[in-house]
Amino acid sequence: MAMVDRRALVIGSWQAPGRLLPTPQKVQSLLGRWERVFGDERYGFGSLADRSVRPTPLQNPTKAEIVAQLEGASGISNDTELLIFFVGHSVSEGADDIQLILGQSKDGNDRTIQLRWLLQTISHEHIRKLVVILDTCHAGRTAQQFRGASGQWFAMLATDDGYAFDAAFSDAVLRALEAPIRRNDQRLDRRHGGMTYNKVFENARGRIVNTSTEGRPSQDPRSSGDYGITLLLPAPRRVPDGFNVFASSRSIYGRVFRLLQIIQNGPHSVDELRAATRSDSTFLLQRSEGASKYVSTERLGEYLEFLRKAGFINQPGGRIQMTEVGLRASDHRRFNTEVMAAIEARVLTDGVTYEFLNEVVMQLLSDMIPPTPINIQQRAAMLGRLLRLDIPTRLALLLLPSTGQFLKGSADAIFPAELG
Repeated sequence: MAMVDRRALVIGSWQAPGRLLPTPQKVQSLLGRWERVFGDERYGFGSLADRSVRPTPLQNPTKAEIVAQLEGASGISNDTELLIFFVGHSVSEGADDIQLILGQSKDGNDRTIQLRWLLQTISHEHIRKLVVILDTCHAGRTAQQFRGASGQWFAMLATDDGYAFDAAFSDAVLRALEAPIRRNDQRLDRRHGGMTYNKVFENARGRIVNTSTEGRPSQDPRSSGDYGITLLLPAPRRVPDGFNVFASSRSIYGRVFRLLQIIQNGPHSVDELRAATRSDSTFLLQRSEGASKYVSTERLGEYLEFLRKAGFINQPGGRIQMTEVGLRASDHRRFNTEVMAAIEARVLTDGVTYEFLNEVVMQLLSDMIPPTPINIQQRAAMLGRLLRLDIPTRLALLLLPSTGQFLKGSADAIFPAELG
């Protein structure tokens, strides 16, 4: 993924006559947490004026200081993305705008800027990718202002036309950014490969909802804009090099690995392999006191056909033996790496890569169609590529979820792999 020219302008204000919350300490704490987020190189935020320098939050700034930040921005291009964050007080302006209170003048009056003015000034600086986070009362009434903005944008608004309480939304957004990525993390968007701005908002909104109490006026965060699907933090798939010890030993994955281990002691005839598998619990289907049921001869033949096409075995003189690639794959420390490489290079039809397969699966999921092998084949053809569903390919599609390249779903469908 290309590095985004990601900039940030963070504003915190607590100077507003007659308003006690959020306290100066609370706002300063939030701004300090933003600085720590900016210190995380994975997010890649730079200062508006100089992308090579970390952003420094502004506390109770003047309008002139904000103008200086915007006009002093260097190296702005169509790829520049700007995050604007404001926490503080505001007052309504007209039908769909607000005045953001930056602080107090010497005579005790509010120093304000109009949101419409701020958006227009940003547009004049040719910034075409914009994310705005407003943690202030009446933020939701401004949605129409963004719909008229040029370029791509996403707005996270702490509330509708009501109150925002004690910077709770700011805290929730920062928690979404601060917490480490965990397994099955709901901040991750599988379709886009990591944490998006929209997922940050959804996580923050969830915290607001879950912490609301009876008797407390509701705070209803809102969001809008297509730029929310933009990837903020990539989360690569977790695909280990070695054998997945958590996979069932009687899965296709487990049986392929066990078969390689048996063949390693060869060479063997097909009859010898059949006898070996019928005394190995890995290939047991049903145990009974009379005659236990094991993997059939036909199924064993399919496993061997897969191993042969993967390049793991050959059969000179009718006896099955390991190839050099197969010997590497029989090492539990290398099995995942070798089997995945073999499937992509030798089993799947030419031109069908994991990247393409993942795109096919994503499209099917978007259309609410289960990604079964036949549906994958049909969608691949719609995208202009042939996927032959021969026996090795079918086995490969059933084996891949255990490697971590995809997740196993219901029936024989596969789903995008775990992120994070």
